[in-house]
Amino acid sequence: MRSLFAKGMFAFLVVILVAVGTVALLTGRVTETAFRRYALTRSGIWAELTERLGSYYRESGSWEGVQGALIMLAAQGSRARNRDVGVPAAPPTVDFRIADADGQVVADTRGPARGTVLHSNLEDGVSIQADEEVVGYLLPALGDRPAWPLDAAQSAFLSRVRRTLWVGAAAALTVALFLGGLLFRSITAPLRELAAASEAIARGDLSARADIGGRDEVAQLADAFNSMAGSLHRMEEARRNQAADIAHELRTPLTVLQGTLEAMLDGIYSTDRENLAAALSQTRTLGRLIEDLRLLALADAGRLHLKRNCLDLSTLLEETVVAYQPQAQERGIALEARTPADLPSVCVDQDRLTQVMGNLLSNSLHYVPRGGSVRVEVENLNSQVQVSVIDNGPGVSLRDLPHVFDRLWRADAARRRATGGSGLGLSIVRHIVEAHGGRVWAEETPGGGLTVDFSLPLN
Repeated sequence: MRSLFAKGMFAFLVVILVAVGTVALLTGRVTETAFRRYALTRSGIWAELTERLGSYYRESGSWEGVQGALIMLAAQGSRARNRDVGVPAAPPTVDFRIADADGQVVADTRGPARGTVLHSNLEDGVSIQADEEVVGYLLPALGDRPAWPLDAAQSAFLSRVRRTLWVGAAAALTVALFLGGLLFRSITAPLRELAAASEAIARGDLSARADIGGRDEVAQLADAFNSMAGSLHRMEEARRNQAADIAHELRTPLTVLQGTLEAMLDGIYSTDRENLAAALSQTRTLGRLIEDLRLLALADAGRLHLKRNCLDLSTLLEETVVAYQPQAQERGIALEARTPADLPSVCVDQDRLTQVMGNLLSNSLHYVPRGGSVRVEVENLNSQVQVSVIDNGPGVSLRDLPHVFDRLWRADAARRRATGGSGLGLSIVRHIVEAHGGRVWAEETPGGGLTVDFSLPLN
């Protein structure tokens, strides 16, 4: 039995059979016992016996000695003939108890009298009266199932009760199985759809989704599955795009280098210092790109090791800005750093943080037009320090802001590597900052431009 539906229905059937069968059996037994007791105590069978017990109490003035007189009283009751038509004499095989008005058992045909009867249970017996006063109760023996014969009407009544119980049990079983089938099908149908979607994804169809509504756990599982499938789809698309972009990035300098070398071999270009320097520039470009890719691969694998040292962040930022001043002056861009004097030291990898600032400044200097400005600001936020690189260049649209840290992404897809960079700089920035326990984000500069902020913990 491999089907979850079959397993669930079988378990449900066993539970329902046990429950319904137990209820039917117990209800039938209790009903029959109660009915037989009622027939015994209310049908007049004990009328003669209660009269003799009342006479005994009047003559004795108490129940003292009644246990010894039970045999005589029962024999007299069984010899007495019914004075009313249709009522048999009390069968001597029926055991009974006698309790006084307070419920204390004073006699028992099965043995010594002991115990008490709850007042609520005294009503199950026949009252014994002496001088119009209730002096005791005649009750069936405790746990006794009277075995006297019932008349035809009483037997028919019990048969109808038993038949009704079993018919009701069968009806309850049928309804329960029907409702259980609907319940289990509502569970197994979504699971089958999930299984089909999983098999489709395993075959390579990452667009497969499980269309399951509702708010229960199965629907939540379907939502999680669809979210996972969507992430896999996006990751696969990103992987394919990344592979294509990397191939493109590598092909461009390789094509230039190959063309230059072939031209020199064919005599089209002279093998002079200028052409060799151009070829060397392309190899350096390839080297930087490969190193950037290696750095990102280490970060993805969690193997980007940091050599932390506590240092003065203001000094590091000012030195980096000074190093990029010639490039800024050549492009006609104003570059400055604004650092507070009381900035606390931070424990970071100096080389990696210098690489972060270099990538951010290079990115800004690439895009800010002549006459623009780039500003580096630092703010102490008690538990962390925030560094902002602010420019007034063309900026990035709100739609593209979430993607500026994606690898190989450029605001202008048509921009060539010579002017737009490799598209890995900001992605490297994000990985290095996050490796330090910080975070990085981008936002619009008020008045136009792009601001890249990153924070580092002070502890």
